[in-house]
Amino acid sequence: MARLIGKYCLNTALARRGGDGEDLLSVLGNATLNSRLLTNSELALNGQLYAGAGLETTRNAISAGLMALLEHPAQLDLLLEYPEIMPTAVEEILRWTSPVTHFARVAMQDAELGGKPIRAGDRVALWFPSGNRDEAVFENPYTFDLRRSPNEHIAFSRGEHFCGGAHLARLELRLTLQELLPRIKRIELAGKVERLRSNFLAGIKHMPVRFTESQAAA
Repeated sequence: MARLIGKYCLNTALARRGGDGEDLLSVLGNATLNSRLLTNSELALNGQLYAGAGLETTRNAISAGLMALLEHPAQLDLLLEYPEIMPTAVEEILRWTSPVTHFARVAMQDAELGGKPIRAGDRVALWFPSGNRDEAVFENPYTFDLRRSPNEHIAFSRGEHFCGGAHLARLELRLTLQELLPRIKRIELAGKVERLRSNFLAGIKHMPVRFTESQAAA
C-alpha cells in the first residue's frame, strides 16, 4: 500500500510540475531544494509521508483519545459538563496518546543528554511517549488531566520538524469530539481492544464499544 501511495504521489506531482496549482502535490512538484527540483524518490517519499501523517495519526489520536476518555470516566464527565475545556482536552489527548511513537535523527555535533554522551554522527531515537511523560516538564505526567495547562507536549515534534498538519489535526480531533459526545448518553468498551502491531504508530485496529444515544440525538 505504501508503495502504491508513493507511486501515485510521484506520478501526480510530475504531471502537475510546471503548472500553477496550489495543492500539495503541485507544490511538491514545483518545489526546489538547493536550486534543484525534487528527485523522483523525494517526491514519492514526501507524498507518502504526508498521506500517512495526515491519515494515520489523526485517526489514531481520535480512537486512542476516545479510549482514554472511556478509561477515565471522571474526565469524560468533566468534558461533557464543561465543553469549553475542549482546547486543553485536545492537547492532553495528543500528549497522552502520542500517535507517532518515535523518529530517528542524526546528531550534528557532540552533546550530552541526561548524563549520556552523544557524538556527532550518532543516530538518536526520539521517543515521543517518553518525552510526553517527562517528570521534569509535566506535573503528574501519568495523570490524564483534560485541564492540564501549560501542556508543552511534543506529539507534533518541535522546531523545524514541527508537524505541518498540526492545526488541521487539532481541528479534526476537536470537531469529532464536539459532534460525537453530545449525541451519546452512555458509552463503554464492549470487548478487547486490539492495537496495531507497530513500533512507529500508536494505533488501534479494533475497539468495540456499546453506547446509548442521548435524548437530543434520538
